[in-house]
Parts: sequence; C-alpha cells; structure tokens
Amino acid sequence: MSWKRLVFRKSVDQMVLETKENVFNRPLNFLHLNTLGLGAIIGAGIFVLSGEAAANVAGPSIIVSYCIAAVVAALAALSYCEMASMVPISGSSYSYVYTTMGEFAGWLVGWDLCLEYMMGVSVVAVGWSGYVASFIRLLFSTGIEHRILDAPLNWNDTTQSFYWNGSYFNLPAILIIIALTALLVYDIDVSATFNSIIVLLKIVIMLIFITACIKFINPKNYRPFIPKNLGGNKYGVIGMFHASTIVFFSFIGFDAITTAAQETKKESQNTLAISIMTSLMVSTVLYLGFISVLVGVVSYESLNVHNPISTVTRAMNMKWLEITVDVGAILGLTSVTLVNLFAQPRILYVMSKDGLLPKFFSKLRSTKQKKAKNLPTASDQTRVDVDESISNPPAVIRATSTKPQNAQPQTLGSPYAATIVTGVICALVAGFVPINFLAEITSVVTTLKGQETHTGETTAQPPRIVMDLTIVHATIR
Repeated sequence: MSWKRLVFRKSVDQMVLETKENVFNRPLNFLHLNTLGLGAIIGAGIFVLSGEAAANVAGPSIIVSYCIAAVVAALAALSYCEMASMVPISGSSYSYVYTTMGEFAGWLVGWDLCLEYMMGVSVVAVGWSGYVASFIRLLFSTGIEHRILDAPLNWNDTTQSFYWNGSYFNLPAILIIIALTALLVYDIDVSATFNSIIVLLKIVIMLIFITACIKFINPKNYRPFIPKNLGGNKYGVIGMFHASTIVFFSFIGFDAITTAAQETKKESQNTLAISIMTSLMVSTVLYLGFISVLVGVVSYESLNVHNPISTVTRAMNMKWLEITVDVGAILGLTSVTLVNLFAQPRILYVMSKDGLLPKFFSKLRSTKQKKAKNLPTASDQTRVDVDESISNPPAVIRATSTKPQNAQPQTLGSPYAATIVTGVICALVAGFVPINFLAEITSVVTTLKGQETHTGETTAQPPRIVMDLTIVHATIR
C-alpha cells in the first residue's frame, strides 16, 4: 500500500454521491430513529451507576453532575448532527474520519468501532442474563442453574491465563443475541418496530417509578446538597464535577442513529440531526427526574449498591414497583443489545464497500419489492446525433443515452452477511468469555478511542463517544 493510499481522502461530494446510489430499503421513520437513539442511550447506566456516583463521589449534587454531563454530550451530539447532515452515510465515525483524515485513520477507527460495538453487545448480553436470573429469583424464589448462567472460562490475573471453572456457558446471553440477530436478518422494519415498542415501554416504566416516588421524597435527603469534601474526588464541588465524567457514559448511544442514515424513510438532511438531539433531550429529562427521586427518597449514602432501585423500593415497601423496574431494566438492556447489533453490520458494510474488508460483508438480503417505474432496460434506445456544422468537418457523431432521468437504483435489503457474522461472534464471546476479561478489553478500547478523538478534533473530526462502560459496573458481581 502506497503512502498516497494511506492518506487518500474521500471528498464530501463523493460521499454524498454514494448515498444517491443507495441500495438499502428505507423503512425507518422519525419515530424509529428516535427510539433507536433512546434504545442505545437508556441502558444500565442510569439504573446502576447513578447510585454509586451519588454515594461515593457527588452526594445529592449528582443532579447537577447529570446536567453538566448532558451539556457535554450535547456538544458532541452537535458535531454528529453537522456531519450527519453533510454526509448521510451509514459509516458513522468511520466515514467521517475517512473524509477528514484519510483511509488509514478511517481503517483504525473502523476497527475500533467493531471492537466497541461487538464488545458492547457481549457485555450487555451478559448483564441482561444477570438481570433475568435475578428477576426469575424474585418471582419464583428459585434461580437458574449457575452452570448455564456463567462463562466456563475465568481469567487468572496472577498466571495471566484462562482456567476452566466447571460451568458450561452463559445460555441466556447466547439466546438473546441469537434471537435479536435473527430478528434483524428477518426484517429491519419489524426490528425497528420491536425496538420502538420496548423503548416506549421502558420510558413508561421510568415515568411510573418517578411518579410513584414523588410523594415519598424527604427534603432532608437533599441537605447538604454539596457535602463537605472528604479528600480527593469524594464530595465537594470537585466531586460534583468528577461525577459528571462518570455519569457522562449514561448518555452514550446517540451516535448509533447515524448508522441508519441510508435506511431512513424521509430523505431529508435534517432528519438524522433532529433525531439525535431529540433522543438526547428526552433521555436527559428522564435522567434528571429519575436521579432526583432516587436521592430524595433515601439517603445518598445508602445507594452504594449494584441495584439502587431495590434500595428505594424497599424503603417504600413496594415490591410491585421493584418488579416493574426490573422489567424496565431488562427491556433497557434488550434495546441496547439490539441497537448495537443493528449498528455494527452497517460499519462492516461501508468498510467492505470501500475495499477495506472482503466483499462478503457487503452482501445484501434480497427482499420482495415493488417494481420501480421507468427503470432503464436493455431495450433503452440510444440517440445518435450527427453534427454536420460547417465549422466542424467531418461530421462528429455523439451517442446520447435516453435513459429516464428519474430512474431509481435497485433496492435490496439489509446487510445480512455482516449481521450474521456479528451475531455469531458476539454470542460466542458472551457465552464463553468472562466478564472481567471483557471489561479489560473495554478499557483498552476506551483508551484508543480517546486518543483517536483527540487527534480527530485537530482535523475537524467530530468527537466520537466510546462504549457505555456503566454496563460493566452493572454486570461485575
């Protein structure tokens, strides 16, 4: 590969031209895009990390921490809005970096995105498995056999090697990934509708929790609003700002909307941008209401647990509410898994179209489609004009195609090959790899992504946000 190839950049005009030759179905509407973003954003972060950050770092001022994090997330989202409007293509950060920094930088970011989404799917699926097991135990007072709930491999930090722990595999994690992968391969419209339903249910459950908790709020729990600093980042104004860096990960996920750019029904440059900001604003309002009642019902010091919702519901003696919120958490993790499984194949597809991956990943599933009007056929006539002007002897023959100007490209389905590969890999990783090892990989991805973001900003690269690490906090027991 020559140096020129490494620094080769696509122009914005070239990117836009590629979107005109779109072969995807376009079933996604404004609601689908918004629930796609909300499905990725509202995950385990608000259900888990909020309590730990309040108890150990910020105290009641965690409310302000969420406001600060929301502002920072909005600034990052505006960068995505601008690029999504200029380059409405499914490659997300990969395509943006390819345009601004060149092919090699785009290749690095593309593979980083692959790690991010694939590890995200695996980690969230393991978390989903844990929540389902807890939910079954809560309802029936009996749990799932641990040998089909835990990964068979564990990581030994001392010997730096894996060892067999006697378990078989994490069956629930494998099943949820396979089921959602099959749904995505079957039909993107059905998948988007399913995601919209579970996201709306999740929002309703959060609103039920907020409404039920309001009358139990004790104003004394908000005092002191900013507890005295106990050293380091614990409490005080320093703790409040430090907590904002922790809970910021609760806002990650809006960038997944950009991977649906070529499957959006309304071919408007503003649709993606509006959806990004709308999903971010809705999640911010829900977060502020949720965290306000969380630290208002009980003392912030009692929230240093993996499931702070249980602490609040027990204080109110509402088991029905605990069950309801557990359902919301399961739905939340389901939507996060689905959105990550949706986004990853689109990155692989675009990289394959650019020649950075085998053509296998750009295979699209054929679907039943209506016959397009005025499509060009083999019988299209070619008009031959003879220019016999005196100033141009001899005659010049010009061949001009008479293909209709409104001819549309053939429309196919979703990238099924990349979706299947993604699902299989994620299912194997979630079923057999221990969560602590996945967490270490996540940390490496975070570091790499931070370096790439810093470099990209110097060349007008919009900030790319990393995977929601709060899910790791939710699943490490």
